Amino acid sequence: MRTILVTGATGRVGRHVVDGLRAAGVTVRALVRTPERAALPPDVELIQGDITDPAAVRRAADGADAAFLLWPSFSADGAAAVVPELPRRVVYLSSLNAPSGGVWADVERLLQDKDWTFVRPGGFAVNAQGWADEFRTGDVVRVPYPEAGRSLIHERDIAAVAVLALLGDHHIGQTYDVTGPEVLTQAEQIRTIAREIGKRMRVEALSADAARQAMLDLGADPVLADSSVTYWASLVDNPEPVTTTVAELTGRPARTFAEWAADHAAEFRVPTTSEVAQQYTGALSTGRLAEALALTAPDMVRVAPLETNGEELELKGTAAILENAHRQTAGIEYDAIDVLGPLVTDNHFAIRFTFHHHNTRTTKLSLCTVTSGRITREEVFYYTPAT
Repeated sequence: MRTILVTGATGRVGRHVVDGLRAAGVTVRALVRTPERAALPPDVELIQGDITDPAAVRRAADGADAAFLLWPSFSADGAAAVVPELPRRVVYLSSLNAPSGGVWADVERLLQDKDWTFVRPGGFAVNAQGWADEFRTGDVVRVPYPEAGRSLIHERDIAAVAVLALLGDHHIGQTYDVTGPEVLTQAEQIRTIAREIGKRMRVEALSADAARQAMLDLGADPVLADSSVTYWASLVDNPEPVTTTVAELTGRPARTFAEWAADHAAEFRVPTTSEVAQQYTGALSTGRLAEALALTAPDMVRVAPLETNGEELELKGTAAILENAHRQTAGIEYDAIDVLGPLVTDNHFAIRFTFHHHNTRTTKLSLCTVTSGRITREEVFYYTPAT
């Protein structure tokens, strides 16, 4: 059976690449920084390490027949040491802008000695998630150049093309420009999402300077911030092209932005307490800790006196809560876990977990508070009956 290495496997495209390869019956191996938070299917082989570490890539690539490469930086620095450690066959997630230079062109050049395929998507539809907070908290979305036209592609379509390329050697040496099936302005994209969730939203233009500063505030490189704003401006009169590559390769039309909006509608509206409770319970009961923590507020407070020597100490923030969880469960393997709940009322819900470990049974009751669709407080109570 073939083994294919997936880098970026926990990302927005990579997860769908993993799913597609598993459905095709190949062995999937993933290079991940924190395996305990990867939340990938149990049959995926996890190799701990970073894509920028040649030794880690060498371990992950050992015995693999091919690799899906996602280079995560806006610079190719370090890629020259990593590329030789990859398998001979590589499918690289590049960019429609690669012919103009930049990191994508740099990495493509490094791969010339491999059996390569370049998948060059245009704008990712999933980047519209950047507007989610504005949708959830108000009725205005501010964007630079609202009339900039983009042919955004669904992440599932990018993954579908990548999977086909990984599975067929006739794709070696091919470059695939992939886009969505239509051009929509940014204003039209916002209105499409608003229609899907049934909420009226206004669009306001953000100045070029304000857009540039917003990117800098998020940690973007100044060169990237400048080039992004310039690119958005160019799309007003020269929208992104539309290709038919997805349809030609997969035999079905590329998904529309409206389909993407329907798939991601829940991210743009405030979820109910019941929805949060169901998702949180499902994630925790199956060990998907990272997915559970994604439902919490960044400054969530957790109080569990029996975990802190009886003191009413507050753990604040997901990092502290995650560290405590790892400390509490280190070296423990439960025989079974029973779950009751969630029991929901107003802005609270409760879950009861019963852990069976050898001849010991411990019950944990979590009482959670939900504010604006996020868990903001969790109070935990334990009971271990005498044996």
